[in-house]
Amino acid sequence: MESAEKAVYQKAADDTFPGLQMFVRDVNLPPVCAAKYRPGMIIRERAFTDASCRVMGMVTTHRYAILSNHMHDFGPFEHGTNWGLFVGQRDSHFKVLDIYECRGKTQISLLHLPDDEQWKLFEKAEFDIEEKVVEMARQRFENKAFTEPIPELSNEKWLDRCRFPLGMDENGNLFEL
Repeated sequence: MESAEKAVYQKAADDTFPGLQMFVRDVNLPPVCAAKYRPGMIIRERAFTDASCRVMGMVTTHRYAILSNHMHDFGPFEHGTNWGLFVGQRDSHFKVLDIYECRGKTQISLLHLPDDEQWKLFEKAEFDIEEKVVEMARQRFENKAFTEPIPELSNEKWLDRCRFPLGMDENGNLFEL
């Protein structure tokens, strides 16, 4: 790999990995949608992506673990909902890092890619740190998913807000990148 090309990949890594936080979005995914996710694939979510910084137990079958350093904190605008709301931009791209099943629940770990054209580099590249991120996400899932759920994230209003699959429509048709 040439030094100029190496610098481009290094910048993408520097823009993606430092300061990663985990956000969750719990959902009951239909089997047709759940089966579409494969580690290494890139998805694009056309809508804004709602998730919570509050990570505890879950009442759904699936959890998206969104690893990001550029979700926007909407907590100040919640007006008493206490969701710990963070939002990703429309047309965000995510790399599926892992699908992990544990005790009847499934976590889909997504790396939130840069909001510029750098996301395309992740179609071809795999960074060593991704393995460490997956290990951390799995450990957190095992430690948190089976604890008492947070009431504000278990109510109908929040679950309805997050009921849609990411990167596809409700029939499992993937959105174009």
